[in-house]
Amino acid sequence: MNHLQLVLPLAVRNSDPSTSVTPPNRNSQIARLLDAYTLADLTDEEAVEVTLGHPPTLADEGLRRRASDLRALGWIAPTGETRPNSRGRQRIVCAITHAGRDAHMEVFCND
Repeated sequence: MNHLQLVLPLAVRNSDPSTSVTPPNRNSQIARLLDAYTLADLTDEEAVEVTLGHPPTLADEGLRRRASDLRALGWIAPTGETRPNSRGRQRIVCAITHAGRDAHMEVFCND
């Protein structure tokens, strides 16, 4: 069986601990966030709300930042649409990509 090779974002350095370069498991923040994008096209804030089951707070900022990691990996991409966030500011809407669907399958279906 062929396994997907995960290409990590440029932010990962050789000197980073092994936990920074291991592929995500289904309980990791990035995998849980990716799972939200399989349901709908979302803004970062919406994806966090879907993932957590409640509106994000300041304490959830780290999870929202994982959306930029998903974009860097090419697992989600902007749709060209924007929507207002909870403070009324327009935010980009992203959709899962083919690479993101492949990564999602690898993480959630091939344990």
